[in-house]
Amino acid sequence: MISRIHQALRNGTRERHETLDQGLALSGGDIDRASYLNYLRALLGWLEPLEHRLWRLDWPDSLQAPARAGKSAWLREDLADARDTAPVPRCAEIPMLISPDAYALGVAYVVEGSQLGGRFLAKRLQDATPALPLRYLRGYGEQVGPLWKEFLLHLDSEAGAKGREAHALQGALDAFDSLTAWLRSRDALRA
Repeated sequence: MISRIHQALRNGTRERHETLDQGLALSGGDIDRASYLNYLRALLGWLEPLEHRLWRLDWPDSLQAPARAGKSAWLREDLADARDTAPVPRCAEIPMLISPDAYALGVAYVVEGSQLGGRFLAKRLQDATPALPLRYLRGYGEQVGPLWKEFLLHLDSEAGAKGREAHALQGALDAFDSLTAWLRSRDALRA
């Protein structure tokens, strides 16, 4: 059963989520290596500064922040495996995070939710020729379900129970808007 806060975030971000998913240059039928690596660099440029702030907030141990803080390293691993040494510009327009509040949980909802979508994309790309590095898209692997459920429990207890849905939703919307604008500026979205 989906909690009230999860449903509010899902419904409130649906349009932005669909726009981003459908706009990804990777979501087309033909995926070339150059486009894929450009996507990885663009995503790294957005995620690394955000992740640096997000998972260093004072989260409770139950949220397992250290286990969630390695997505940028996975992107760097993929780029290294591809022998891609192109520069990775960093996004300066990321959501402002100063405490582990409902707003930060909304931002984390987008970051953590991407792990679910990454698995589907990895399955689609695993047979690409030539082989593409998929460490980031495979994400948490078999732990994706348990980590997502734990995140949703924390989201529900902290943002839902305290009536902070609007703040959580704003964090999620800001994360989607920031990511979409950045990917567009890095040519990782279709025109």
